[in-house]
Amino acid sequence: MSEQDLKELASQLGNPEGEKGIQIGLMMNEANISMTRKTWEHLTIHDNDRILELGHGNANHLEELLKSADNLQYSGIDISELMKQEAEKYSMENGLDKKANFQLYDGTNIPFADNSFHKIFTVNTIYFWQQPVELLNELNRVLKPDGILCITLVDEESMSRLPFTEYGFTKYNEIKFRDLADRSEIKLVQTTGHSEMITSKLLGEMERKFWTMELVKGTMGYSRPIF
Repeated sequence: MSEQDLKELASQLGNPEGEKGIQIGLMMNEANISMTRKTWEHLTIHDNDRILELGHGNANHLEELLKSADNLQYSGIDISELMKQEAEKYSMENGLDKKANFQLYDGTNIPFADNSFHKIFTVNTIYFWQQPVELLNELNRVLKPDGILCITLVDEESMSRLPFTEYGFTKYNEIKFRDLADRSEIKLVQTTGHSEMITSKLLGEMERKFWTMELVKGTMGYSRPIF
């Protein structure tokens, strides 16, 4: 791929638009689903939970999520108008619209009241956060006192092997994320490292290391990670 192609791909991954954006949404859902499922495990979803997802993409994972417990209520926010449209279409076609709603947001300010959600999660979005401390503070604000936030991201080492991540991505490892969380109001209580083999269209088969970061409103201790 040329440098221009890589820049265009990076831009689409951050904010899908147009016909290419629809294909990017499908690709992202396929590439992220194993990380998303691992994130749900860390959330420990219970009946009647109210759940928020940042960066829902086309939301083709939503039916599976809503089957994981009874009487769940889901809200998704995204900066992409196209992904909001695609998510609403998927929700309507699969009869999920009574349990799910989608809203645009500006990437920092979350359009919900204080203490709104039992569980919040986001997968592979942190690289694009323009004001990460402010957004973590917003997540802290809308999280219930006994709630859990899970942020899942690919480790910096694995990200650096993907050439498009040189354009517009902020890369994190466990130490960098911990430093970020320490500057915010929310509390990091656990980091867990995962590893899996994936097939990259650019690099072929490769190992992908990723982290799930668990955060809460109160300090509950901190555990060191092990891959």
